[in-house]
Amino acid sequence: MKLTQWSDYCLRVLMYCAASSGRERPVTIAEIAEAHRISRSHLTKVVMSLAAQGWLETTRGRGGGIRLAHPAGEVRVGEVLRGAETDFALVECFEPAASTCQLDGRCRLKAALQRALASFLAELDGVTLDDLVRPVPAVGTALRGVPLSPALPPSAGPRPR
Repeated sequence: MKLTQWSDYCLRVLMYCAASSGRERPVTIAEIAEAHRISRSHLTKVVMSLAAQGWLETTRGRGGGIRLAHPAGEVRVGEVLRGAETDFALVECFEPAASTCQLDGRCRLKAALQRALASFLAELDGVTLDDLVRPVPAVGTALRGVPLSPALPPSAGPRPR
């Protein structure tokens, strides 16, 4: 499964706003476009969609810009993606009207993929914008005494794949 560029941009805009929430003046589309090297006109569409869904507040005119409509700790990534993605049909049989699969109804793949998708979104429901923009602790303090990868005994050789 691959998220669309639209979803990626939605998350980037929201993360940028969350990371900038402590400052006095609002974020601008031009600022985000420059920071992420994304077209301003494309970002304008993204911002308008996020505002229509209630994720952003927009202010026009001099001194205007965009801000999060909710605290970053209340914005769940799974919810954002449900609003941003237009197609969660991982395989053809997810859409019965368009499916030509001869195995539909006799195959367990559809149910397994539906569970996987639900788990994917449930995992992202546990992640907030605040989680995504919170500073990462220095490696030395975060992993003190924890090896970056499991050590292999010298005689063990490479691990099987």
